[in-house]
Amino acid sequence: MKYKFWDVSRDRKKKPITQSDRLLELVAAAMAVCMLVFTGVLYSKAPDTIPTHFNLAMEADAWGGKSVYWILAGIMLVGMAICASAAYNRKLVNLPVRLKPAVLYRQIGLISRMCRIMTIGFGFIWLAVLLAMSASFIGLPEDVTVILIPLSVFLILAAVLFYTLKIWWIGRRI
Repeated sequence: MKYKFWDVSRDRKKKPITQSDRLLELVAAAMAVCMLVFTGVLYSKAPDTIPTHFNLAMEADAWGGKSVYWILAGIMLVGMAICASAAYNRKLVNLPVRLKPAVLYRQIGLISRMCRIMTIGFGFIWLAVLLAMSASFIGLPEDVTVILIPLSVFLILAAVLFYTLKIWWIGRRI
């Protein structure tokens, strides 16, 4: 049978999913549910006009209706879903690293772990954006949002860099 794009059964047989991988998936699922609940709560309390874009100094430079909460929540959920599905289908991940047949199981396992961590990173980015958009009416200091957004982006970049280098190193040693 020819390998199809969405057939992930071959990848699952090669690398069993560990308990830490299941824990990462559980955290990501809980984060998605909390994100939706938090979005709903803030949507109900938000004024009709909210800040929707910020400059580098975290000053609002664009305003919009509060329906932006749900639009951005949908976009972030799609991002989280893509990262979560990439953990099971390595063809969705395009790393600049050659996978070696001798250590393919370990490399695929690391790719899956990286995707699970990126899923949580997308959740953190949404939380940071949500807090930045709501800081004015929930009484949150602006310093918190100035720290959270770069920190959440750094989490994703650090995960990609760390796991790409680790996958490369494992393949290089053969």
